[in-house]
Amino acid sequence: MPTADKIKVTQDNQLIEACYSMTLNEKRLLLLGISKINPMVFPDKSKPFRFKITAAEWAEHFGNDNPWRSLKRSADKLLERCLTLHPKTGHTKKITWFESCDYHEAGTDEQAHVFMEFGRNVQIRLAGMLEQFTTIDLLAVSELSSTHAVRLYELIMQFKSTGYRTIAVEDFRLAMDVVNTNKGTKELKRAVLNPAVKQVNEKSDLFCIVADIKEGVRITGFKFTFRTQEQKQLF
Repeated sequence: MPTADKIKVTQDNQLIEACYSMTLNEKRLLLLGISKINPMVFPDKSKPFRFKITAAEWAEHFGNDNPWRSLKRSADKLLERCLTLHPKTGHTKKITWFESCDYHEAGTDEQAHVFMEFGRNVQIRLAGMLEQFTTIDLLAVSELSSTHAVRLYELIMQFKSTGYRTIAVEDFRLAMDVVNTNKGTKELKRAVLNPAVKQVNEKSDLFCIVADIKEGVRITGFKFTFRTQEQKQLF
């Protein structure tokens, strides 16, 4: 198995900006699974994308007193999850992440494993992409302990080549799955944005600062400026 610092996760930007609910462990399982897909291979209907993850592999990356239980519970929940692609006016599309999951419980963590198969609509957004995709390092997010922090990391890494991105408040809410919670922007920043930025800065390889984008006194979006941890003194 490749070492963690060489495990890359590549996704079409539609998945990066999609809206979905997911616990931290579910997100970890999803990213680990995506890392096993070769993004250079075009999807083939006769060869669905399947991956295997053992309890020992889970423990290696994320640590856990009972890795098999965490792995199985996460797989159970992911089978029920769907995602909403970034909606256009009058048009919303929902797809499911996975087609199936096979559970193989055994006496040791090295033997206990799951086989999961991505749904067709997700497969075409994980491989064969010529443009509009984002790659992150699994190790860079393995220490993050909130789904919001991982999602923020993905969002800003879309613009790795420039070192900054802007996002409308509504689009940020969609990506963070908080469209109907944290109603005011002040509450959104307190409960979602600021904790996510703090975690990214303290537990990832990036350091970012965020500024409000305003129209008059109303906050309409956020601007993220980011560098590697080694470059943060440039701010």
